[in-house]
Amino acid sequence: MNAKDQKKLCEAGYYILRRSDYPQPHIKFKSDANPDSWRRYGDNYPSKAERDRSMNRLLKDNKIIED
Repeated sequence: MNAKDQKKLCEAGYYILRRSDYPQPHIKFKSDANPDSWRRYGDNYPSKAERDRSMNRLLKDNKIIED
């Protein structure tokens, strides 16, 4: 999926999430408010496992997808 595809999804009301490990485990997202750049979702997580549990909870929503 390229940036144009991501922008189309955001304009259709989807949130796109991405896991990131550097410098600490966190989640980045794109939405209709920021379809061209990644923003940090919440704070850093104490571990990758905690970040992944949070990510799995978020992905239960039909309008949230993972990149």
